[in-house]
Amino acid sequence: MNEPRYSLRQETNGTWTVIDIITRLPAASDGRDLTGLEQDDARDIAEALNRDYLAGRESPLV
Repeated sequence: MNEPRYSLRQETNGTWTVIDIITRLPAASDGRDLTGLEQDDARDIAEALNRDYLAGRESPLV
């Protein structure tokens, strides 16, 4: 658990997706895939998810 688990991917339509590096699928929150986001929002979400993951905490976002 020393490496971040979540990353960003820019989609062809210009929006951003938060990707779970382990599953290679979009991360999800409350049953909704974290896709179609603005870059700043996607980055903030990925940073929060990674912070919780690296601290060994279950994230309230996922």
